[in-house]
Amino acid sequence: MIPEVFGRVGILFTLAIAFPMLPIMVSFLLYRLKIRPENHNPIKLATYECGVEAEGSSWGQFNARYYLFALGFVIFDVEVIFLYPWAVEHQELALTVLWKAVLFIGILVLGLVYAWRKRALEWR
Repeated sequence: MIPEVFGRVGILFTLAIAFPMLPIMVSFLLYRLKIRPENHNPIKLATYECGVEAEGSSWGQFNARYYLFALGFVIFDVEVIFLYPWAVEHQELALTVLWKAVLFIGILVLGLVYAWRKRALEWR
């Protein structure tokens, strides 16, 4: 039983390594055989952004608040999504599960109040 499971994992691991490495090795081989063309021109090396001509350098810095806002949204959204399957699973234990859910939502509200007080949700 166990060798069979490890054999399957080994096959999946081998495929996971071979799938991205095969095109890289073929490209390198074609480069060494001088089959792959190398046309380095400004248009080919330009930054492509959804069909729109890029403005400025591609090394532009973004404000960290974008990432903090997105991370806060993902954290709170995913935690709230976990409430539904948890509530469906524990239908028969009404009162104790209700108190646990209230505690869970209270912790989420405390995190939201903390983020609000730190002004993490405001654009300055």
